[in-house]
Amino acid sequence: MVLYARERRPPRWWRWLDPGGVEVIAMPRAAPPPPPPRWRAAAAIRLARGRCRRVAFVGPTGAGKTTTIAKLACEFRMRGWDVHLVAGDTWRVGASRQLAEYGKALGVPVHPLSALERDLRAEVLLVDLPGVHPSMGERWEEVRNVLSRTRAHEVHLVLSATASAAVLRRAQEDLQELGATRCVLTHLDEVDAATLHEALAALHLPLSYLTYSPEVPGDVASARSQAARRWLPQG
Repeated sequence: MVLYARERRPPRWWRWLDPGGVEVIAMPRAAPPPPPPRWRAAAAIRLARGRCRRVAFVGPTGAGKTTTIAKLACEFRMRGWDVHLVAGDTWRVGASRQLAEYGKALGVPVHPLSALERDLRAEVLLVDLPGVHPSMGERWEEVRNVLSRTRAHEVHLVLSATASAAVLRRAQEDLQELGATRCVLTHLDEVDAATLHEALAALHLPLSYLTYSPEVPGDVASARSQAARRWLPQG
């Protein structure tokens, strides 16, 4: 943006050394802010008294599946639902023990994978699965087998807001075979507004939940809740 401009002419006797020129004072114009990303909010997990709702969580390694499950288990427990957990991550060292410790602290039963064959009397059954990528052939096959045994009513893809937009898009494309119909976005407290904007713009699946700290319990919200409005830009 030009603020001031004038032609500068030196004295005639000096023009053979300095032909003159134009003086300009200008400042850069601020770029307009990017439009809000067109993310979609999905419904929260559907629950009904006396009926078991089986929900599986899949996603890349380190996305925050186990912590998300513990947060949701606490939320449902506090609302009076009968919550059970299934420790399906048999690959990551300490994953089952971590979930068991969460269950003990929350007063929530934690079952091994073999319990999926039984008729568990729970209103909410949350299943933790190993982190997976299509290149992990053996693990990929195990996750698909566990999902088949789970007979899940819902599959949520857990993604981290700290990942680049390209990684988020690739994860959704690579893992679409697992049948996720919505996604959970984690680690919102670890990114700035611009990075969160890019992450939301990269989501193909509707957003069901978001988490914004590693603390359990707490700091989890449905994408349609008032709490989510403090974190998510509105279109």
